[in-house]
Amino acid sequence: MTHTYAVLEVTPMAFQEIRQRLEKAGYQHAIDEDKIDMHGIALQALEKAKPTPVEVGTLLSHRTKRGMVELMLAGERIQMDVEKAREVVGMLQQAIEAAISDEIMYTFLHKTIGLSEHAASSALVDLRELRQGSRETVHPS
Repeated sequence: MTHTYAVLEVTPMAFQEIRQRLEKAGYQHAIDEDKIDMHGIALQALEKAKPTPVEVGTLLSHRTKRGMVELMLAGERIQMDVEKAREVVGMLQQAIEAAISDEIMYTFLHKTIGLSEHAASSALVDLRELRQGSRETVHPS
């Protein structure tokens, strides 16, 4: 059977949520390994964004007998050694501080300096690139 469709890339979290909802609604036939055929299916934004479910736990590796950290984020389970978990905590801490800084800087540029929302947002992207070397990702080091 031949399928023709345009592929729209979405975040893994969005993909997983759509996949889970389609499976729950009985649309397994629309799921083809790493793609979802959305033919005849419409998307609608939720009225209110739900908080992302996060769970953290520990386990002892059966193989290595070492303690590990288990992170469950929006239905995705991740297991990591303690060293990797500490690295993730550091990245989260830096991202939290960067997010606070972004909000303060945007408010200053928009409300105090008087830049339009668009100009303040554009300036913030430029400042973020200067701060961390990228417009999107916080790089710890």
